[in-house]
Amino acid sequence: MDYQVWIKDEFGDTFTKVDCGDLVAAKREVDQAVRKGGEPILTVEVPYSLAIKVEAVGIEKPQRKGDKKELETKVEEEPKSEASQSETEPDKSPRA
Repeated sequence: MDYQVWIKDEFGDTFTKVDCGDLVAAKREVDQAVRKGGEPILTVEVPYSLAIKVEAVGIEKPQRKGDKKELETKVEEEPKSEASQSETEPDKSPRA
């Protein structure tokens, strides 16, 4: 595993990176930096992978043949919001 020791420069906000192959070498670099009055930071290299998928912009996906038929049947199946005429007329039958 690779270790990096970052030692802050005496004047300024920049750091100097020292690569260390093992933990013993990293401890040695940190100890030397502390004895000199530096501010060391120890980091560990972590392997990772990155996958980015890029698609073309502005190109529509082709429709399948069944898409239009499905849309038409969905529109026809919607319930009507208007009441039929028989539902709106009052009942004219004589009441007993």
